Amino acid sequence: MNHLHCAIFLRDDDYLREIRAGGSRADSAISCLYLKYRKRTLSYMRLLISKHPEFKGFADDLVHDAFIIMVNKIRYDEAEVRSLAGFWIGIGKKIFLNELKKDQRIILVKDVEEKYGYDHDLHESILPIPEENEQLENAFLQLGPRCREILLLWINQYTMNEIADKMHLTNVAMARKMKYECFRKLKDFLHSGNNKGV
Repeated sequence: MNHLHCAIFLRDDDYLREIRAGGSRADSAISCLYLKYRKRTLSYMRLLISKHPEFKGFADDLVHDAFIIMVNKIRYDEAEVRSLAGFWIGIGKKIFLNELKKDQRIILVKDVEEKYGYDHDLHESILPIPEENEQLENAFLQLGPRCREILLLWINQYTMNEIADKMHLTNVAMARKMKYECFRKLKDFLHSGNNKGV
């Protein structure tokens, strides 16, 4: 995947149209959408979670769970979306607040309205970083071809059964283990790339 490939999706409306249409272009749109807004969403989730140290390390899972929910809402709920980044962040925030309630780590959480979007008081640290897509793509390209394929299948919401079948793995447990290892490598590459020159 490269910038030229993703450059065909210029606006949020382009992503929405292709995802709802389905097929191979939908898969491309989903992958490019993930690359475009992932770092911004992750920054917001880290900021949100920072007040709750017991959730340290939860931000990555939150970003991915929210992304899958967002894509399903786009595909099947005909959700009205004004900003895909805001939609993704809003879903992640709702999941996190529900986790806080479920785990009873706080006394009371105000029920979240079924409305997704940015807060007005966004911290400047989550504003777009020009290099964010390039850093993620560079890290992604450092992975081996099998890891890249597994992660693309996973991002595009293939089940672990389907991934095991497509990758000719012996079982779902093996697919899950490989996905975990590949994702860990991607995070390591991202981390080492972000620290260059520091």
